Amino acid sequence: MNKIVLGTLFSAMAVLTACDLDKYPETNISTETAWQTIDDATRFETGLYSFLQTINGGLYIYAADYQSDLFNATYSFSNRGGDLHRWDFTSSQYDIEDIYKNNYFCITNCNNIINNIDNIALESEDEQQKAKNIKGTAYLIRALCYHTLAVRFAKDYEPETASSDLGLPLVLDVDPNAKPSRSSLADTYKQIKSDITESRKLMTTEGASNSIYLTTDVIDALEARVDLYMHNYAEAVTISESLINKYPLSTTKDNLSKVFLNDEGSEIIYKVFLSIDERTNELPYYLYWNTSINSYSPDFVPSQWVIDLYEDNDIRKDTYFLRTKVVCGDKSADNIYMLNKYPGNPDLKTTTYEYYNMPKLFRSAEFYLIAAEASYKEGNEPAALGYLNDLRTQRGASSLNNKSGDELFKSIKEEWIREYIGEGMRLNDLKRWHDGFQRHDPQDLNILSIGTGMESLNINSENQKFVWEIPANDQNANSNLSPNWN
Repeated sequence: MNKIVLGTLFSAMAVLTACDLDKYPETNISTETAWQTIDDATRFETGLYSFLQTINGGLYIYAADYQSDLFNATYSFSNRGGDLHRWDFTSSQYDIEDIYKNNYFCITNCNNIINNIDNIALESEDEQQKAKNIKGTAYLIRALCYHTLAVRFAKDYEPETASSDLGLPLVLDVDPNAKPSRSSLADTYKQIKSDITESRKLMTTEGASNSIYLTTDVIDALEARVDLYMHNYAEAVTISESLINKYPLSTTKDNLSKVFLNDEGSEIIYKVFLSIDERTNELPYYLYWNTSINSYSPDFVPSQWVIDLYEDNDIRKDTYFLRTKVVCGDKSADNIYMLNKYPGNPDLKTTTYEYYNMPKLFRSAEFYLIAAEASYKEGNEPAALGYLNDLRTQRGASSLNNKSGDELFKSIKEEWIREYIGEGMRLNDLKRWHDGFQRHDPQDLNILSIGTGMESLNINSENQKFVWEIPANDQNANSNLSPNWN
């Protein structure tokens, strides 16, 4: 893989990595030399897709989940993610630093395309359309990165306070010397929506199940998600409806298992492509098989109260979890439920015990939940219950009757857990709802790491660490960055 150096963000050098840059030597080259033909633009687009592999899966999922109330650390977890789990992490937390840094690297590479692609000579209508799609892809990925960062590094979006709340430093050019201050949260979301709008003008690639390319349906998926956070509830419902109608849910155990084992299913709107030669962000910590003791030895296991949320006929229970004996150090227990959403795609394995799966950025199940929550927030409780029951019954769970008010909202919140446990959403959901939590009812204390900040941790909804701090390295390099924490 050759590399083209594009620029610096704050204290680090942003590097675009692509798999087919054989035309260029492994040295810095000028922008004018790099941008000449549509083939150059295509190579930069390849680099963007490569970066999507970097910023999804692995720590980009588990960091927030370790912090949540859904999992307990085992006796043998060796303090991996311990600071996040205990909520005693600092602004130098390395996983958080990587999430911030690499999303901004990706944004810088998007800026490179957006700001330079119009300068190349296009020789046909086909090349013009290709260029539009590439530019639209860059806008869409930039919007995705900015929303990912906004949800984790800024307060929840509230229309009444968004203009005064801190948002993100908005970097729209490739400028090695820039030291931007933070925009307001309102301006951050305005930029996200603007990028979505621009991508919509340019992209024409139609969506289909299991797409490994960004499509017009991915634009819809991201916008529905953003609209939920922005309280644009009617818009969120309308967009969600279109995705629900196009991407059928898996309704059998076999088909749902294929979604998470083989990364294949009608409900997958977009997945990040991995291959045997391009694998990244392995996630072994929930289902780790220790070959030295011939037993499962996970770092984290779901709490018992989470398992109890699932009815026995719910196909998710036997798909999302594996129940067996585990050995954690010198302690063991039978019939422990482990998360089984990252069992390792057989097509991505070079040895038996590897845990690579393609990150599924958007599944249609999310849009039943968005439609339910948005309908509830709009005051349309019958519609909210309808979307909720449509999801539940297709997963084999019973239909809920006579739910309204707070009980209905509680049921919607619980369904987010049932559907998306272990996919990095729980902390974001709690923050969006302004809910705190207390860990409770673990599976088996004997195999857990227990004590202060662990199995009974109680977190108030106002705890400042629901919002991650701007990494210390970036604050040190750029004095214009206002911190999140007091």
